[in-house]
Amino acid sequence: MSYNNRYNDNRYNDNRGGGYNSDRRNGGDSRYGGSQYGSNSSSSSYSGTVGSDHGRDNYGGRGGYQGGRGGYQGGRGGYHRNDDLSHQMGQMNMGGGYRGGREGNNMYSNRPNQSRIPRTIHDAAQPGDLAGSAQHPNMPIPKKQLAHTKQKFADRPDGWVFDKKAVGTKTELITNHALVHLPKETIKMYVYNIEIFSNRKLVTKREEASPLFHEIVSKNKRDFPRPRNLIFNDVNMLWTADQLAQSEGKVTNRRDYMIYKYAGCIDFGETIGEFQDPQTLATLIDAIATATARSPACTKYTVFKRNMYMMQGRAERPDEVLDFPLTVPLGHGLDARLGISIGIRLNLRAGITACYDVAHTMFSRPGYPLIRLLCELINNDTITNEEFEDVWDDRLRRAVVTERNRAELDKILKKMKLRYSQDTAIRIEHDGRESVPSIFTSPKNGRDFKYHDLTSSSAAQTTFHDDNGRKWSIAEYFLEMNHIRLRYPNLPCLVKKPTKQNGNRFVAYPMEFISYIADPKRKEGFVSEQVKSSLIQYTSYEAPQRHALLQKVVGQVGIADVPPAVNNNDLNMRMHGLSIEKEMLTVKATVLPPPTVVYGEGSKFKDVNHEGEWEAVTHEPMRRVLEDSVYVRNTDKNGPKMTKRLLGSILHVKSPVNNGADMQYDAAGYHHLMKALEDCGQPVCWENKEAGQAAIQGIHNFCQGFEQEASILEFFAKLKNNIDEKKYKKCNEEVIIPFVLVVFEVRCSTLTNFQNCFNNDYNFIKYLGDNEQGIFTQGILVENLSIIQENPLACKLTRLMVEKILGKVGTTHRKLEREGDHKSWTKFTDPKSPTLVLGVDVSHPSPREREEDSVRKLSIATIVGNIDFDCTEYRASSRIQDSGEEKIVRFKEEIATRLHDFIKNTGSRPAHIVVYRDGLCENDFQRILYEERLNIEQCCVELAPGYEPTITYIVVTKRHHTRFFLKDFEKGHEKQGFNVLPGTLVEDTVTTKDYYDFFLTTQVGQKGVAKPTHYYVLHDTWKPMVSFWPTVTHALTYMFCRATSTVSLPAPVLYAHLAAKRAKECLDGAWTIATFRGVRLSVDNVHDVNKLTEAINVNNGLDGMTFV
Repeated sequence: MSYNNRYNDNRYNDNRGGGYNSDRRNGGDSRYGGSQYGSNSSSSSYSGTVGSDHGRDNYGGRGGYQGGRGGYQGGRGGYHRNDDLSHQMGQMNMGGGYRGGREGNNMYSNRPNQSRIPRTIHDAAQPGDLAGSAQHPNMPIPKKQLAHTKQKFADRPDGWVFDKKAVGTKTELITNHALVHLPKETIKMYVYNIEIFSNRKLVTKREEASPLFHEIVSKNKRDFPRPRNLIFNDVNMLWTADQLAQSEGKVTNRRDYMIYKYAGCIDFGETIGEFQDPQTLATLIDAIATATARSPACTKYTVFKRNMYMMQGRAERPDEVLDFPLTVPLGHGLDARLGISIGIRLNLRAGITACYDVAHTMFSRPGYPLIRLLCELINNDTITNEEFEDVWDDRLRRAVVTERNRAELDKILKKMKLRYSQDTAIRIEHDGRESVPSIFTSPKNGRDFKYHDLTSSSAAQTTFHDDNGRKWSIAEYFLEMNHIRLRYPNLPCLVKKPTKQNGNRFVAYPMEFISYIADPKRKEGFVSEQVKSSLIQYTSYEAPQRHALLQKVVGQVGIADVPPAVNNNDLNMRMHGLSIEKEMLTVKATVLPPPTVVYGEGSKFKDVNHEGEWEAVTHEPMRRVLEDSVYVRNTDKNGPKMTKRLLGSILHVKSPVNNGADMQYDAAGYHHLMKALEDCGQPVCWENKEAGQAAIQGIHNFCQGFEQEASILEFFAKLKNNIDEKKYKKCNEEVIIPFVLVVFEVRCSTLTNFQNCFNNDYNFIKYLGDNEQGIFTQGILVENLSIIQENPLACKLTRLMVEKILGKVGTTHRKLEREGDHKSWTKFTDPKSPTLVLGVDVSHPSPREREEDSVRKLSIATIVGNIDFDCTEYRASSRIQDSGEEKIVRFKEEIATRLHDFIKNTGSRPAHIVVYRDGLCENDFQRILYEERLNIEQCCVELAPGYEPTITYIVVTKRHHTRFFLKDFEKGHEKQGFNVLPGTLVEDTVTTKDYYDFFLTTQVGQKGVAKPTHYYVLHDTWKPMVSFWPTVTHALTYMFCRATSTVSLPAPVLYAHLAAKRAKECLDGAWTIATFRGVRLSVDNVHDVNKLTEAINVNNGLDGMTFV
């Protein structure tokens, strides 16, 4: 129904058309080295390479490096852009641009189309292969002559750990890779670059580009006479067996058009040419294998990014899967549908393989009525049809939609297309009788529209004027003009998004006539935490289930009415002579020996059963902290030993939604927590120890909007400056350490998501405590504090809180045995030849944060390093840098800080420096390794001439889809979902020929399939035996202080993750506090940048791992 825009609420009087801002920034890194038919998230090495679909075009710019103009890293000048942070921030465009500098010559820049095929004449430098030097930025030189291209990678050591009988237990596993066989006879394929435009905008999304391509081709048969011979990668690349009549052209279909341009030809066969681009070949194999499933003509799959999601028409039979369905109904009218993906790897030791994987995502349920969604939001749970008819139908007739219901509906429906249909309407016949269809009738007729808003009043109260000036309510209009009586005139209506042509026209539909569209559509936008939790709960397959499902997928067997995604009998596969084996590969593996975990008072644990978990706080008796860790750290070995004693305080952070009402909880939880700390060996202050009453130095209540933020600062300062040492000290050899337990009424992220006007209390409290004032803080939700019990054996939360607090205050709970039978660890922690272990990570903003015009869109680089011989205690330093930039600003200075901290606390210079680097893709290996290795070497020389420690550089990544399964699931642990055992090493078959790499599974898999971590040893001047780095890396996964289990990554890497996350939180907190104080900061000002950098680093007065 359309009405003139005389609606009482003038929100709809403005023109809301606006233009769509196409986001063409770089994507993430390729997980398969350029497979996935061009992959939206690929990482192309050359802007001229086929298949670099808006990936990280490392050499894309006008002859420049990293998308700049003849400059390095997006600058305009020479090779090394100035590392001065203010310069870098000045280069950053807060309104757009991914890497600073102007958009490079990637395929989405509005510049003439260029070939993406790499040059085969390698002796002649082409214009796209040139870059300026530092001394002569405008003088083109071949990129292959840049210094980092000469960087060599570490060689794989001789032999295999699997062949070392003395190291671990040998076994065989199954992996989700299958061998690929290329055509025996070489086929010549012609390659074309494709650009598809709709309404003059370049289409970059695979799910949008593919239907447009096939429709345009079908309408232009003169240009594409044999569409069956076309292989399209769904975005920007086309292969044909026959050369097109024109080398380039433009073909149209109404408001859509496509530009194609010949890029070259490749030989597709068993013999891979020396200069053939492997990424192009991987993309082609992928595109051929999945062409049928990805075609719009196939109604049983829908494509989103790299996955093909199954659109089942009937449920699967029991013999087709294991014990739960593949399509799972969730709340809010959403279904979890199964997606299948494959990635082609060319450089593996087994040969060319296809890596299969499965994953679920949420789709809208066809025809789901919005009335039911409202009931689920009110009920906070799903409801059945019977429950609606028996209970909720009557309730809705009397219901009043609250502001909370309205806000939840609005967030869920944003960006959604909905269907308006009167098929469920109650119609009044001529004789006065009513025709009452079911509210759950699937709408067959109707129109689709894009949701814009909810009316502020009900259908009975929302009024408008028709063309004759008569005033109607929406309910009256339907009754008199359409003879339709609304079931629920008390509910609001949905407003259609205005068009650009009719921006002032108001169109509203009663809620009872609205449903989700008829076709399943992937859910975008807001999804509640409850629905996300259901998705994880119902779609996390245990290892046997996922293995059985992958057997069906790899075996090319259809499920229910859905055909196989890949089929060797498919016409495209047969035409191109391509086939993929139907059996998953078998790999050799070694279950590595575990280290011995040592606690205070001689308590030890060795994971002889490879369970990867143990008890500490919940152990009987409780395992205590290491004896020397309760003393204040003193670099003077002859100085006095001062015992740390914690003095607790409580800060209540109340919810502004509740208007600052007092929190209600059992205060005994605080005293139980302090007692557990004391029982673990960390002394605390007591008011009455016999009665179990821990001391409380102070209590402060805060609620934003009701109290000033400055009151928290005053509270912290008062705690530090007013310690009653006479009351709490037991002897003169003690130091009282103030500690604040911050009790939150609601989770701050929930509060800020609820209304954008709220500040994140957690962020600025952490900044004020940890960074500005220098006082230890630990946050906890009030509901969790209430459940902390006196006996830790009955409360896992107590264990987590105790481990976190011990880590924060620098009281080491455990270490690994140095002089035991773990020879690699003995060598690694030898005080005579000490090792500095560095964890390096860069935390980037989320896509939502990138769109904000604030410090939230900046990236944070963090380096953590140990300060002891046993690699148990770590300290961190962070630095802000350009959004999305992986190269670390002033890396040498951060290395120097970590070296000085190590030397100050141990009295020795490290003989070995080991870097665990996260966040790199293969295309970044040479450049980042070269720059960071050079910085480390220069830092060592500046520290002391002739100082040359060994340097080992290991890249850590989980950005892959390789999985491993036990051949015999009975050998696994049931409580771990029958996953491979923690400490399982795979070093052959699915590892690469180009690098020294290995897979190591260390995570305890309690839900779903444990994901192995892929390690690349890129540089190693230590050169120990072949088993050294896998066993040392495995040992480091036992050292994460927050968990009494092995973790998926080495502890230094996880600490770097946490420290970078905390630095981002403190950056936001510092920005918020500056606003409160009336200080205006700018990232373009060098003074402000330096102040912000100081703000994200922990106060020097705190000695502990505050980031945990």
